[in-house]
Amino acid sequence: MSFLRLPEQLRKELKKPIGRVLKGDEEIKKGIYEEIEINPCTVICVGDKTTETVLNAGIKPKICVYDGKVERKNIPIPREIKELDAKEIELENPPGSLNEEAFKIMDTALNSRLDYKIKVNGEEDLITLAAIDRAAIGSLVLYGQPKEGIVAVRVDNKTKNKVKEIIKRMRE
Repeated sequence: MSFLRLPEQLRKELKKPIGRVLKGDEEIKKGIYEEIEINPCTVICVGDKTTETVLNAGIKPKICVYDGKVERKNIPIPREIKELDAKEIELENPPGSLNEEAFKIMDTALNSRLDYKIKVNGEEDLITLAAIDRAAIGSLVLYGQPKEGIVAVRVDNKTKNKVKEIIKRMRE
């Protein structure tokens, strides 16, 4: 198993949202519905709270990634995730790293007719990069922005190129 490490100089850069920040339950729900109505798409959620919020809004993601933590504090896995009818797989991903296996898992999930939930042992934050990298143009990737809300990333060439550059810097 090979892991990409997050260099110190990238930490600050990755704290900035890659997409549109949605705040508060109503704005989050409205914003996600607007994104999906404008362009029906594959939805990928990264994070326990993000997935719980999206499921409570009545939206079923193609892929959800969770680790049993919110802001690095252990939490019980939300009921909504436990009850989600999706194929579950586990992935080892230590904090501050990105397991190369995450890219393969994203490919498998995105090319399957099944929905997937990926239980991460470690930390799931950087798996957002693998999701954006592997998702088709037009997909919607949702992830949590600590103390702010949910970031909605409509995958396009610009975001893909930005993420590819970050991943390249992690490989150096």
